[in-house]
Amino acid sequence: MPGRLELRTRISRVGLDGREYRVIRPDRPATRLVLHDNSFWYSGFADREALTQLATLWSLAAVSPHSIIHVPTRHNASPFEGRSVDLVLSYALHQLRPSRWKAIRTRLGNGAPHKIHVPDFADTQMDYNRLRYREYRDRLNFDSASDTLFVTGSRESFQQSAHELSTVLAEAIRPGTHRHDAARHVCAELAAGGWPPARTRHGTPGMLHIQYYPDDWPARAA
Repeated sequence: MPGRLELRTRISRVGLDGREYRVIRPDRPATRLVLHDNSFWYSGFADREALTQLATLWSLAAVSPHSIIHVPTRHNASPFEGRSVDLVLSYALHQLRPSRWKAIRTRLGNGAPHKIHVPDFADTQMDYNRLRYREYRDRLNFDSASDTLFVTGSRESFQQSAHELSTVLAEAIRPGTHRHDAARHVCAELAAGGWPPARTRHGTPGMLHIQYYPDDWPARAA
């Protein structure tokens, strides 16, 4: 479907403390996707399939103000050093408290299968110049708990991030992009602010650096 992305997902509804949480996660999470807490920032590595899924999930976050998007990655095998973490995306207005996530996660169960269709923001024209003006600074916010990186934002900030991930994907699949060409560093920097990355709540690094990494690395969950 032109201009649309689709993904098979699982939807769980978890009741906790008098509130229901709607959690969406991939039905078949990408295995060549890892996120590490490197103290200064979070580093992510993904092959082409994982980049496709990740861009779709950030697009889903942009259009899902009442849902939590769970990207399970902490148990994926990784050739990189660092503490592996999961990723959770939600609107700031959802007011998800990271301290509740562990209890929510343990109650997810299998969830109900559901195929989602979301806009493809790859061709969306982003106006980066207006970020110079305070009233247009729609930032991401970062927090951490329970081996999970929490990123909160709004439609615009998630849409912008999905666009940047799609740009990385387009560059990764461009003819001439070789597996072991060190000069072909293709990445996206999703940040809470400018440079250097600011620390946000609980001293959490305020940047997620996602780098394309070729297809020849461990794929089996640890």
